[in-house]
Amino acid sequence: MTAHIVIGLVGDIGAGKGTVADYLEVKYKFHKHTVSDYIRSEARKRHIHPTRENLEKLSERLRARHGKDYFIRKVIQKVEKDGDEKVCIDGIRLSSDVKLVKNFFKPRVKIIFVTAPARIRFERMKKRGRPGDPQAWPEFLALERKEEKEFHLKKVFAMADHVINTARTKKELYKEIDKLVKLTRI
Repeated sequence: MTAHIVIGLVGDIGAGKGTVADYLEVKYKFHKHTVSDYIRSEARKRHIHPTRENLEKLSERLRARHGKDYFIRKVIQKVEKDGDEKVCIDGIRLSSDVKLVKNFFKPRVKIIFVTAPARIRFERMKKRGRPGDPQAWPEFLALERKEEKEFHLKKVFAMADHVINTARTKKELYKEIDKLVKLTRI
C-alpha cells in the first residue's frame, strides 16, 4: 500500500527540519523518516563513530557503490513496506532525491523548504551538540559552503512547493505548519 500523503522536508543545516517533522508526527500522526537516520544506521552496522565527517565519508562511499539515490530508495522502500497513510521524509539533500520522491508519490507529495537566518541556525547547532557540529562561526560558514558545493542546495530548495521560516517562537511556527496543512489539504 502506498502512502496517501507525503511531506518531504528540505532545508538549511540547523533550520529546524526535525522540529517540523516532530510536530507533524505528534499533531497530525505522520510517520517520520529521517534520511540521516538511515546513514547513522549504516554507521552503527560498521561500528563507525557517528561524527559529521565519518557520516559524510560513509555516505559518499555507499552512494558511489549503490548509486547517489541509495538512501532515498531505502526510505521509499521502508515507506512502502510500512504502508502508513501519512509520511514525513526529513532531510532530503539532493535534487535527484526530490525528483524521485515527487515521481514516486505523485500527486500526494509536497516538498517544504525549512529555513532560518544563518546566525539563528548556527546558535541552534551549537546548542544541539551533535558530534561534528560547528562550534565557531567561521566553521559554520565553511560547512555551509561545503554543503552548497556538494549538494547544490539552492537548486534543491528551489524545487520546494512551500517555504517555512523557523525564525520565530515554536508557537508561531506550529501555527504556520497548521495553516500549511490546512491550505494544502494534507
